[in-house]
Amino acid sequence: RDIKGKIMTYLNGIAFNNANITNSTVLPTMPALQAISAAPINYNKFYSTMNTIANAKFDASAVSIVSTSTESNKKQSWLGNVWNKAKNGIKSAVRFVGNLGKDIVSVAKKYLGMNEKDGSYKLFTNGRTEAWCADFVTYVVKETCQQTGKSLPAGFGSASVSGLRDWGIRNNCYLETASASNKVDTIKNNIKAGDIIIFKEHGRSHTGIVHEILADGTIKTFEGNTSDKVGERSYSANDRTISGFVQVA
Repeated sequence: RDIKGKIMTYLNGIAFNNANITNSTVLPTMPALQAISAAPINYNKFYSTMNTIANAKFDASAVSIVSTSTESNKKQSWLGNVWNKAKNGIKSAVRFVGNLGKDIVSVAKKYLGMNEKDGSYKLFTNGRTEAWCADFVTYVVKETCQQTGKSLPAGFGSASVSGLRDWGIRNNCYLETASASNKVDTIKNNIKAGDIIIFKEHGRSHTGIVHEILADGTIKTFEGNTSDKVGERSYSANDRTISGFVQVA
């Protein structure tokens, strides 16, 4: 398959749903595309990322840009940011919802202390007896979406850590950090309160909700099934068991 040719043909004639702007106002020219096509990038990731964005709903609230900007400029900034990530082979960092961080953290925090001893944790598992860290994350994010009237792409939610991570990968909102050369800067520059932390390295399988990123990259979380309860934890950005983050905040 001619991946490079398919990408260039696709991007040159693309129509961005819900964007109401022409590709010429957002995408590089064909000479620029041709120059990029000679660069050592991951074309499968590039194509996948741009294909997802082409069919994603634009959300102005997810754009970090001054409020006085026009809708067209916001869309151009948003799509331009995605273009830059895609051309560098980064299959990640697309925030479909935006501005949910404080709400997710608030919902998670109210459940601190719920535990296995009194059975209160079964609120998150729908009565099942099972490892429940992913159940907790799923319950919190879905409750937040219900309260705010916002929604995530279809299929969000899982009783397994792998299920949450795989949903993020499928929807291009999973940021893999395990192989990052500078984990501190990668996490400080990309992760927000409300994002989902994924631990799937060195035999660990766990997840939680980020509630704060400190100046040194330290990650503070609210987690279910930690010492058999909902509790608060703290991790170094260089913790070797962290795989990455699902960016839903």
